[in-house]
Amino acid sequence: MITPRERVLGRIADHLVGLGRPLRVAVDGITASGKTTLARELTAAVAARGRSAAHLSMDGFHNLRAVRHRQGRDSADGYYLDAYDFRSFSRLVLEPLGPGGDHRYRERIIDLRSDTPLDEPPITAPDDLVLVVDGSFLQRELEWDEVVFVDTPFEVAFERGTRRDTELLGGLPEAQRAFEQRYHAASRRYLDEVGPAERASVVVGNADVTHPVLHRIGGAADAVVNLFSYGTLQTPPVQVEHFGRTLAGKEDVLPGYRQDWVTITDPAVIAVSGTDRHPIVRRTGDPADATSGTMLELTTTELAAADVYEVDDYRRALVRLGSEAEAWVYLAGGHGANSVDGSVA
Repeated sequence: MITPRERVLGRIADHLVGLGRPLRVAVDGITASGKTTLARELTAAVAARGRSAAHLSMDGFHNLRAVRHRQGRDSADGYYLDAYDFRSFSRLVLEPLGPGGDHRYRERIIDLRSDTPLDEPPITAPDDLVLVVDGSFLQRELEWDEVVFVDTPFEVAFERGTRRDTELLGGLPEAQRAFEQRYHAASRRYLDEVGPAERASVVVGNADVTHPVLHRIGGAADAVVNLFSYGTLQTPPVQVEHFGRTLAGKEDVLPGYRQDWVTITDPAVIAVSGTDRHPIVRRTGDPADATSGTMLELTTTELAAADVYEVDDYRRALVRLGSEAEAWVYLAGGHGANSVDGSVA
């Protein structure tokens, strides 16, 4: 049975798989928020959906120790401003994988443990690569295609980080001092100056690692996204029950798909929709086939709520409607070329 964590990571992976290629994805957050673990699991979830995926850590793009510590070993400003070589990272990773790039990128430029510069040959990325990068302060200077912000309270991250780094930093008191004076002091400055959670395209609450919460997906806090609905979500009572309001929408069609029906067993879905019989459409590729529905406008918080509501058999993908507008739809079990689900759609 799928765990709550696997479910949330799967929804984020579905979102990434539905976007352009190659895709540069940051996993951002305060120190010890759980970025590295989430990045590795997200990379695996993307790969499990049939798309090329790789994980890269910003540990390989630190500045040399003499630069990192030039303002003092405990300096928060030194950590915030001097820890990472963002300029080299942009030149050697983000630009090659961006528009017009040659897809040849570097995995690291330093061995952090030995403080030794590295000059390793570049890797050639496949055209469909999703590169997932974890690190701190990733929205301060860098431009990404998608940003996942791992939202963990300071008190939770402090307990995790000091326990994790007790041996590395010479004991628990030393670890606690380092987090208070350097790591989390720098993280607070980052939150104040940049507002990374508001800018991120995905926000995941990670206070409880076994039950993460998908707060937002699909864009920044003020973004609006399109979701094509051909089922119960078109009805105002279901919209009010699910989102607390009625949604703006326009009639549209999904070309090349034919409607069928599916029986839903999730009690929560049945309770909201009032029925266990929901429409499902399958891709035929025949231009004579089309499914009528409504293109709804949702906030990114509402899209996250729709993702959470959807039963696990279905995945979300980006399609072009008859109006030529792009919209998200829910797929039955497969990827974008397969069938579209209507359990809330």
